[in-house]
Amino acid sequence: MAHVAQKAVSEINGADMRSIIATMVIPRFYVPQPLTVGQCISLPEAVANHAVRVLRLQPGDSLVLFNGEGGAYAGRLAERDIAPKAPTPKKQRDARSGRQTVADVILEEFQPDDRASCLQVSLWQGVSAAERMNYTWQKSVELGVHRCVPIETRRCVTKLDAARAEKRHAHWQGVIVSAAEQCGLNRLPELVPVQTLTQALAMPVGSGVRVMLDPDATESFPVWLERQQGITDLTILIGPEGGFAPEEITAAQAAGFLCFRLGPRVFRTETAGPVALAVTQAIAGDLR
Repeated sequence: MAHVAQKAVSEINGADMRSIIATMVIPRFYVPQPLTVGQCISLPEAVANHAVRVLRLQPGDSLVLFNGEGGAYAGRLAERDIAPKAPTPKKQRDARSGRQTVADVILEEFQPDDRASCLQVSLWQGVSAAERMNYTWQKSVELGVHRCVPIETRRCVTKLDAARAEKRHAHWQGVIVSAAEQCGLNRLPELVPVQTLTQALAMPVGSGVRVMLDPDATESFPVWLERQQGITDLTILIGPEGGFAPEEITAAQAAGFLCFRLGPRVFRTETAGPVALAVTQAIAGDLR
């Protein structure tokens, strides 16, 4: 039986295989510019490179573009090319960088679904090591976070000066975009520049509820959340690897944060935020 299946697969030619793949997954790309049905646009070079060189899309192949402002646009690749770039002394030494990928897309249909959560959840996350922060932001986007706020606290292992903070912000923005492309989210979460806890606590307070997770707290966050009705705006504060200093907990409580534990076990900083978001969406959001 396995031999028969293998033979059947081997008889599928390249065009048929591309057709099968196209029906399984339609690629999505974030393009930060105004989009309109009927428009023919040239993809930014990085996006064009991924579409043409990595995914091997051909003229006529379907794809979806979104600009992060809501909704998406279904279209087709109209033209593709890999053309020489104007040489520079540096690029003349690199044969690969001397060629530019060009891809034009015709937008055919607007798809209004944002796939955004019905809850406005802001995640204030204590800054941690690079891969841990990447994981937190990626999974938080998949779980419908509305706003991402990186927080520097006293016990943060990773300390960022202005230059490093700017580079991290650009990198995290790329992580958020990639996660939105993958999960189908059409409205990008806001990424706030790195804040100290003092700066964050001084930000304007809306009408939402503020909670912070502390493994030493006595009340359970899931149990408390199940008793609430009509929550639409929630801020969740997560500490770094070393947790919060006592004075930081006191300052957060003075600013209106309620302290809860997430469960009987202590989560790593990179998983605490996504778990809290999953619990929130399952009890009061769109994972029900």
